[in-house]
Amino acid sequence: MAHSVLGKIEELSEERERLLGREGAHRAGEAVHRRLEQIDHDLQVLWDLRRRELSGETIDLDDDFFDRFTIDPGTDAPGR
Repeated sequence: MAHSVLGKIEELSEERERLLGREGAHRAGEAVHRRLEQIDHDLQVLWDLRRRELSGETIDLDDDFFDRFTIDPGTDAPGR
């Protein structure tokens, strides 16, 4: 496992803080708002994985967390 669940949470939280700073300075475009929504969703998933990890379940981010940073299903995917 390349990153731990907490490491990924920390990484996304730091990115979120940077984007919120940009948003507060009125320099945020639509892409920033979409990214913030995606980060919020990903953090919810990661905190759920963390709860599972704390309960004793073995967690592997590669299997349990669909990383949308490197995989884009495309515009013809279901739900788009």
